[in-house]
Amino acid sequence: MEEKYKLEKEYTIKPEIFSEAYKEYQKKYVMKRSYIIMAIFLILAADFVYAVIKAPDNRLAYLLIVICIAMAFRAWHNPRFVRRRITETMREYGEPVYKIGISDSFIDISTVKEPEFDEPSAEDEEENEEGPDMTDIPDEVDPLPEKTRLELNNDFHVMEYNDFFLLVRGTLMFYVLPKAGFTEAELEIVRGTGK
Repeated sequence: MEEKYKLEKEYTIKPEIFSEAYKEYQKKYVMKRSYIIMAIFLILAADFVYAVIKAPDNRLAYLLIVICIAMAFRAWHNPRFVRRRITETMREYGEPVYKIGISDSFIDISTVKEPEFDEPSAEDEEENEEGPDMTDIPDEVDPLPEKTRLELNNDFHVMEYNDFFLLVRGTLMFYVLPKAGFTEAELEIVRGTGK
């Protein structure tokens, strides 16, 4: 028997909100590990600097200093790079319409409508005359992704921010739910989820 939803609502996520939400997720689950790795490599670099001071002709120590600093920079840079790339991809993809359904024991999240892409104009087609003629290929519609079900258990929690909620399952999966378009009563339902 399927449970009834306490809340069922369609929404879209603006790339700016997603970027901010991803940044908050990274602060909570990714950056701590990144800072620990950075600290380890910087301590190793300092140790190798001390070795160079004691024995200036130790060329291996110079190489290891550079490697440690590069690895510390990589640990600092990678989370920011990943966030920027994912946000750019979302911006290019558009704003699909999602649907959330909240019941007492689970949350369902699904994609209702993919973003519509503009058809190329006649001018664009003239500029791309070099490529193969794609007009004979039938338009195949990709099916929408299946609904995702989040069980409301000890592995799930909701984090609230000014403009959005983060719905987090474990430490590796999160969903962004923007507050825009939701009434105060609907926001209260989201706040009480999983408690």
